[in-house]
Amino acid sequence: MPTVNFGYNRRAVTCTVEIETSMNYTAHQRFMPNGPIALLPIWNEDGSDSDGDEDEDEETKLYANIVWSTTPSEAEKFQNMSNEEFVTALNNELQKGPTNNPPLIPPSITSSLPTPLANLTYGMEMVAQTLNNSITMSQWSERKSFQVPPLIRKVVGRKFGFDLNLMQAQSYVRPRVALVGDAAHTIHPMAGQGLNLGLGDAQCLASVVKEAMDSGMDVGDTMHFLNKYDAERKVEVTSMMGGIQLLHGFFSSTFEPLVYVRSLGMNMINSVGLVRKRLVEVAVGANGITTGASKDV
Repeated sequence: MPTVNFGYNRRAVTCTVEIETSMNYTAHQRFMPNGPIALLPIWNEDGSDSDGDEDEDEETKLYANIVWSTTPSEAEKFQNMSNEEFVTALNNELQKGPTNNPPLIPPSITSSLPTPLANLTYGMEMVAQTLNNSITMSQWSERKSFQVPPLIRKVVGRKFGFDLNLMQAQSYVRPRVALVGDAAHTIHPMAGQGLNLGLGDAQCLASVVKEAMDSGMDVGDTMHFLNKYDAERKVEVTSMMGGIQLLHGFFSSTFEPLVYVRSLGMNMINSVGLVRKRLVEVAVGANGITTGASKDV
């Protein structure tokens, strides 16, 4: 089927790693100029997951998945590294503490400004930095503190790489054919929405098949039901693609004022419970853009 494609000029390096401690039901993601690095909990050799309780058997090994999105040249460097060198690079990035935003106006410009204007610029930077730090720390408490990612012990198995592309089929359906998941669409992995969108496809398709059966009809005898699936999923997927594309541009920008806006915006979203809850609901598909598909199939 014809598709619409867009290349991000980015490549992801992924592998499984052994970690030292439980991830406490938390996925970690760090945004860097070339792309994000994600540490994701997975199931372990005893059948539990890496979010398990700390009183588990001491011999149990804990694992997680790494997805590091970066430029093709840096990805090639990572894949050619020894496993030990790659673990060092991972821990160096994931264990870094919070960093200050760059100057709002580059020093090369402020150095040529009149002293009063240069002082005003510096004052604006300090106000923005203080506001940002205050919002961040206001969310911490003894019960909810900042969680540092666990240290990575070693790489388990091979490192793999794949190019990052946005792709969407112009139509998800043909007579007696329906595309789901990556066959219908692919997006940047930065928000981890590829699997959720695929599950949403399967749920919506199951719903229209059930609707056809309940009507005493063969879902393939008419395009009515498949077109309904196509239209509903296109709205959901296209909306998510637009949001991911916006995030990708937002976080890959090094334009100083935008960096400040981005940092403040993310902290403010995280501090407003209703907004954060709504974004989580959309992300996991519990309450997406469209609501036509039955949720109890």
